[in-house]
Amino acid sequence: MPPYILSLTLPIDIGIVLLSSTMFDTAVLGSWSVILSAGVVVLTGLVLSQRRGNLPPGPRGLPIIGNLLDVPLKHPWRVYARWAQKYQSDILSLRIPGATLIILNKGSIVNDLFSKRALIYSDRPQSTLFEMMGVSRLIVFQNYGERWKSYRRTFKHDFEAETNSASRSHELAASRRLLRRLLRTKNHEKELRLTAGDAILSVTYGLSPSGEDDSYVALADETMTLLADVGRGGFIVDAIPILKLLPSWFPGAGFKDKVARGAKLVDTAIRTPFETVKAEMATGNFKSSVASRYLASLDDFTNTPDKLVDDMRNVLGIAYLGGADTTVAQLCSFTLAMLLYPEVQKRAQKELDAVLHGRFPDFGDYGKIPYVEAIVHEVLRWNPMTPLGVFHVLNQDDSYEGYVFPKGSICVANVWAILHDEELYGPKPDEFIPERFLNKDGSINPKRADTDAAFGFGRRICPGRVIAREFVWIAVAHLLTAYDIVDGTDKDGKPLERSKIEYTSEMISFAPHINCTFRLRPGVTEGMINDAIDAM
Repeated sequence: MPPYILSLTLPIDIGIVLLSSTMFDTAVLGSWSVILSAGVVVLTGLVLSQRRGNLPPGPRGLPIIGNLLDVPLKHPWRVYARWAQKYQSDILSLRIPGATLIILNKGSIVNDLFSKRALIYSDRPQSTLFEMMGVSRLIVFQNYGERWKSYRRTFKHDFEAETNSASRSHELAASRRLLRRLLRTKNHEKELRLTAGDAILSVTYGLSPSGEDDSYVALADETMTLLADVGRGGFIVDAIPILKLLPSWFPGAGFKDKVARGAKLVDTAIRTPFETVKAEMATGNFKSSVASRYLASLDDFTNTPDKLVDDMRNVLGIAYLGGADTTVAQLCSFTLAMLLYPEVQKRAQKELDAVLHGRFPDFGDYGKIPYVEAIVHEVLRWNPMTPLGVFHVLNQDDSYEGYVFPKGSICVANVWAILHDEELYGPKPDEFIPERFLNKDGSINPKRADTDAAFGFGRRICPGRVIAREFVWIAVAHLLTAYDIVDGTDKDGKPLERSKIEYTSEMISFAPHINCTFRLRPGVTEGMINDAIDAM
């Protein structure tokens, strides 16, 4: 996979040209590798110089480099949505050295391809760099095949089945601990991140963060930061895979030092919490979790074939590494929405007060507070945490609506455009309006309440989405019950303005950094919060 496509698979950032300095470690890169790289550009450019044929419309592009300079760096999902209007087509294409991008801006089209033709649209872009770092073993980056199916069955069984009392008790406890953390901090983003880690770690491994410097949360953050950094830069080894055989001291092979560090970090992040659970189970002092139940199902978990343990370790690893970031993104987006739309906050609190009568919410209240449920749907729709999803790769030539997609095309579902489709979600898609998910009587409208696009499509849809939704719901319900979210300012201390809000342009898109106050609501006391936690 070309390095600029690697960039797109993580933070949606792209190197401007294949021979840019971001791809080379030092100026001492040998002339032979420059020649080889140039050869790659020229050869792929020859392909790009051919006519578009029956590809979907898109920018015209240039000789040799095709549409490389057209790929948007900032909020590409918005740019692709504008292009769909410009070219009067919900299917677009871009041709860049080594790859064809097919961009899909309509939910029905994505369903036709990713769901109805899942057998040929379920692969992932492959990267020599990711292979060297051990990232390709994680289910989200694996190609569709027997190993992926095995991982998927395991994940689906253990995480979709987790919508039960064991999972919910962990999520409920994490939500209540968040209320206590917010009593003593002005850095709400730090506490939201810690709480997301709390929920994921407790459900997956039965572990709870020990504090703001918790080693498990820090390890996951460091790993995800490194992966984003690697994806952002792009490396020559993805253009010329044979370079992976070079020693790290060889001119131009300095990337191997970062790869080695990344491989060690990924392996540590996947192994450490799992091995902790094994050690706890050996002593009999452990909490129920997905990991503990899996290990308990084995005849002898201390003497089990490595492959079985590795498979489960890797399945749990992606939940641990990826689940926290996407959850934090949703909670930060919720906080921003409450500051920008205080009337929404007030209506939700009125609903909660009428149902709860002075207590804190629990999962028995699901279905009784539809406006809170609508807020969670709107958080997912308004600014989805992965606006372009994770890319799919076509494993054979295909045609659709008169267009021809070549084998190997990288297919991009514009999740943001799909969730801003006025035909599906009503007018004013850029505004935060939970009412769009409600019937006139205030109940949830099942025809509107489908925001699964935020979690992917077809056979690659996130199998942990049920747990993810439930945790955000219970966390939001607790925050609105206990606190007024007020006094919002930007990073410079200026009042927030809706028109100036900009989310990040990475694969997991975050709300901008803001300052605000979580103020205890009248009638809510620190003692009540502590009592609710102690009652768990």
